[in-house]
Amino acid sequence: MSRKPDAMRLLTMARPASLDRGSSVSADDLLVKAAAGAPPEPGRRRPRLLTAFRLASVATAVAVAAVVLVRSEGAAPSLEPARTVLLAAADRIENANPATGRYWHTIGRSMAVGAGGQAPAGMEPRLVNYRVTCTHEVWMAKSGRDPSWLVVTAQSGKPLTEADEETWRRQGAYRLGGCEGPGVPGVGGVTPSPPFAVRLDDELAPEVSYPQVGSAHVTTKEVMNLPTDVAKLRQVLQGWTRRSGQRADDESLYTQATSLLSQLPTTPRLRAALYRVLADLPRMRNTGATTDPIGRAGTGIELSGSGRRIVIDETSGRLLAAEERDARAALTSWTALTASGWTDARPALPTGIIGS
Repeated sequence: MSRKPDAMRLLTMARPASLDRGSSVSADDLLVKAAAGAPPEPGRRRPRLLTAFRLASVATAVAVAAVVLVRSEGAAPSLEPARTVLLAAADRIENANPATGRYWHTIGRSMAVGAGGQAPAGMEPRLVNYRVTCTHEVWMAKSGRDPSWLVVTAQSGKPLTEADEETWRRQGAYRLGGCEGPGVPGVGGVTPSPPFAVRLDDELAPEVSYPQVGSAHVTTKEVMNLPTDVAKLRQVLQGWTRRSGQRADDESLYTQATSLLSQLPTTPRLRAALYRVLADLPRMRNTGATTDPIGRAGTGIELSGSGRRIVIDETSGRLLAAEERDARAALTSWTALTASGWTDARPALPTGIIGS
């Protein structure tokens, strides 16, 4: 009666005899042994050829055993391509309620790593590396007749290392940095302690020009009139990049799309088109299930080789966060959105105001 060999035995027997020094048993002998389930009788000459049926049977058994062994190791299932995830997100948000209002209002938190130095009179300032976290709101006016605002409600800075903290304390323990991040409007100059508000106005304060899409300074009207056809949208965004004197490439398209998704007024159809622009970039890669910087579950999609990643909620298609990393994969800045949408309410401004 024949005996069915186990998987490890089949794989061992399938090893070519030429790999075993001093072995006088050929691969044919081992295959015959595996098929018959018993060693050949002493002195009996082995057949030169196996029948096609027996050879195929043994080969199939070895292949099945190999598959079983691989699966038993717990191999992780392959991830969906980034393009598939982004197109699915576009489909989910495209038909959402296209509400509008007086202001596009976003609430978020951000972190940025920076460096700077200042010292009392008579002391030469030395560089201090620090990390700043911030809670902020952006009120983007739909009409140019209304001002737009960045409202900073909380902010804290901390030196990165003990050496940085020692230098910082020796120079007066001044307030560190301002609110920064991939989804936070730029703020020029020295800012007061929070809460404070910064007026975002091209005419009154060019250094904090807003809105800005990537490297391009644009108007509210241009943002509101962006096309939802993917090819036309890509063409407009590339035109904005060239207008700012920069090269239009995958990184510029990624930066523009994520800044529009994270901080500027967009309709559901435009958000869907922006996801489709990202889906067409060949360097987009799905990094799998993750949590954003404030602990919410999502899926990471990165632009390979750039250090930039977004985290999206696949269920709703909503952008949760935008992140930036250095060459060592350490987070250097991020913005996490906790709320966004249109409102007819006016911003409640704190007493500290920059710009008027």
